[in-house]
Amino acid sequence: MGWARARSAVCSPAARASRGGRRASLAPCSAAERAPRSTPRHGSGGIGGYYGALLAKAGHDVTFIARGAHLEAMQRHGLTVRTPEGEFTIPVTAVADTRGVGPVDLVLFCVKSYDTEPAAQALVPLMARDTGVLTLQNGVDNLDAIASVVGAGAVLVGAVYVALQLIGPGMIVRAGREGTIVFGERSGAVTERAQRIAGAFQQSGLLHQVSTHINRVLWEKFLFIAGVGGVTALARSGIGPLLASPEGRTLLTTSCEEVVTVARAAGAPLHADAVRSVIEEATTLPPQWRSSMARDLDDGRRLEVDALSGAVVRRGREHGLRTPVHQAIAACLSLHQPTTVETRHPPVRSSA
Repeated sequence: MGWARARSAVCSPAARASRGGRRASLAPCSAAERAPRSTPRHGSGGIGGYYGALLAKAGHDVTFIARGAHLEAMQRHGLTVRTPEGEFTIPVTAVADTRGVGPVDLVLFCVKSYDTEPAAQALVPLMARDTGVLTLQNGVDNLDAIASVVGAGAVLVGAVYVALQLIGPGMIVRAGREGTIVFGERSGAVTERAQRIAGAFQQSGLLHQVSTHINRVLWEKFLFIAGVGGVTALARSGIGPLLASPEGRTLLTTSCEEVVTVARAAGAPLHADAVRSVIEEATTLPPQWRSSMARDLDDGRRLEVDALSGAVVRRGREHGLRTPVHQAIAACLSLHQPTTVETRHPPVRSSA
């Protein structure tokens, strides 16, 4: 990305940087940066495409790993990013196969949770001894799947809250304010590697923070995405009407309480007022806000429900905890999953 021997990859799209070093990869194979190694970005959808484009625009060597019409559009016309501040189009390097990219310094792993295992296998050609894989996915069960392929020491954890959408092949839109990438080593240590990544983000104008409590950050995001976002998908409603209705607010609160109960049973260090904080955060959103899973439901796309409410139900069962709201979310939304796609876990069945 910008340090010696560093390249980046973004699994989905890929872009390159010309400073010395390997490339970095962003995954869902979204972008990879070279310098001489680069950063690949694995998963060049909204998140992977957006941050890969900013890295590439700043001069980093990024490769975007993508497929289909999005890949073709990037190869022919570049990647266009539209924000409230303006719009730009940048030529990028985009590929479908990671085998031609080579070792990179950093991979931004941004694929949907249900694509984690195949995308992780695609990381193998990108890896060198000191390659870092920074996952910016939803869910709390993806880390081990990635680590089983690339090794636990290669994986860094990240979370970002930002409204990004791939509105068409080669076109990404950010609505609302800029998001901050919060990331860190799984151990909580502030390593030289984390500082190098932070330096590349700083040079590229990316808002970021290195966290020494990244496990808590990961669970806090999971609480919001599963606890609040899952209800907006189930109700097919914006957050405003849910909060304005006593029944809707109760449903949101109970959903979040189930996540917190399961998280604490799993040893997650959530704050005592986590539920109150997340409901207060929800009140700051535009009334029409809905989760990405709610939008995917409307658009007939595959849902991440198995990695969100499904994970709450599974972990609850492991600890003998009832999670009726998330059982309902998982059962109802699973009915809308494409029937031709194999799921990673068996369907969640109600224990009632």
